Order: sequence, then C-alpha cells, then structure tokens
Amino acid sequence: MRLENKVAIITGAASGFGEGIAKRFAEEGAKVVVADLNAKGAKRVANEIGRAAIWTQTDVSLRSEFDEMVDAARSAFGRIDIMVNNAGYTHRNGDMLEVDE
Repeated sequence: MRLENKVAIITGAASGFGEGIAKRFAEEGAKVVVADLNAKGAKRVANEIGRAAIWTQTDVSLRSEFDEMVDAARSAFGRIDIMVNNAGYTHRNGDMLEVDE
C-alpha cells in the first residue's frame, strides 16, 4: 500500500473526482479527511470509507473554515502529509494577484 501511514486532506471530496481520490487514497492505506461544502455528501463518502476517514463541512474560500479543517485533521490523525486542493471556487475574470481570500 503506497500511502500507508499517510494522512491526506481532500477538498471537494463529496462527489466526482474528489470522492474518487478520497476512496483511492484510503484503498492505498491513507487516513483521509473528506472535506466539502456538501456535508451530507462528505459524511456519506467518509462512512463508505470507514474508520480511515473523517468528514468536515468546509468552504475553502473562507480562511476560518480552512483552518478548522486543518485542526480537525490534526486532531483526528495527528498530522497532515498530503493536501489535495480539488475544491473549486469561481471568481470574475481578472488579474490573479487581485483575487482575495
């Protein structure tokens, strides 16, 4: 198992690519934090994975919620080894350096 003893946070993990990544990482031995705005979906995915997963309802566009997600990962698993930024947030087209938090 390539990810044995690793801890991964996957954002946008309640469905689609994120769900697939979370499940595959768990199959490879990782402990997984299933993070998504969709609490119902995140809980479902974490329950399907089992004891190797927790879920958090997280809006990655808000620093406070991102910090809570990181704290939950550290509290549950002691550390973070892998971060998969799969969740998306859209904003108006413009200069990337002018995009705020």
